[in-house]
Amino acid sequence: MFTAGWTPGRTVHYAPEAVVITELVRRATAVTELWEAVELKGAEDAVNADLGRPTSLPGMPGSTLWGHVQLTLSAQARSDAEQYRVDRARVARLRYLKEHLYSDPEMLLLDHLDRHPQDIGTVDIATFQRLSRSLRVGGQWWYPLLDCLEALSSELPIRHGDRYAMKLLLKAFKDTLPELIDRHGLRELADEVLGESGGTADG
Repeated sequence: MFTAGWTPGRTVHYAPEAVVITELVRRATAVTELWEAVELKGAEDAVNADLGRPTSLPGMPGSTLWGHVQLTLSAQARSDAEQYRVDRARVARLRYLKEHLYSDPEMLLLDHLDRHPQDIGTVDIATFQRLSRSLRVGGQWWYPLLDCLEALSSELPIRHGDRYAMKLLLKAFKDTLPELIDRHGLRELADEVLGESGGTADG
C-alpha cells in the first residue's frame, strides 16, 4: 500500500498519477527484491528510507516525488515464503556437504551428529568413512563405468548387448578373483555366459 505526494514541475504530464505510480513501484521493487519475503519489516523500512528522499519524476522536469509504503503478506504467502526459505537452506546445506565430502569424510559424521546429537557417544566413525569412500569412488569411477556398460548394451542388438557386457565383467572376475563369483551367487550365471569351458569375453 502506497501513500505519496508530489510537486508538479513546469511541464505537466498528461497523466501525472500514472507516472507517480510507475515510479513508486519501480523504486520499491529495486529495494524489495534485495530482501526475502519473510523479512517484511526490514524490507518496509528500507523502502521507506528510499521513498522518503524526494526525487524528480521522469519526464517532468522540476517535479519532486516522495512516498511511504506499507508491506503485508497473507497467511498463505508467509507460509510459502517460510517453507521456501527452509528448502533453500536445506539445499545449500546439501551442496556444502557434497562439496566437502570427497576431501573430508568426517563431514558425514558431523552432519549426522548435528541432526542426532544423542548419538555422540555411540556413533561409529568407521561407518561414515566407508560410506564416504563408497560415494567418492562411485561418483568418480563406478557410475561412469556402469553408464558405459549400459551404453554398450543399448548399442548392440537386444539381449546380445547385455550378454556381452556381463561376459566382460564375469571374465574379469574369473581371471582375477574367481571366489567372488561364488560368494555373490553368480556361479550359474557365469557358467551360462562364459560356457563350461570358461570361454573368452569375445568367444
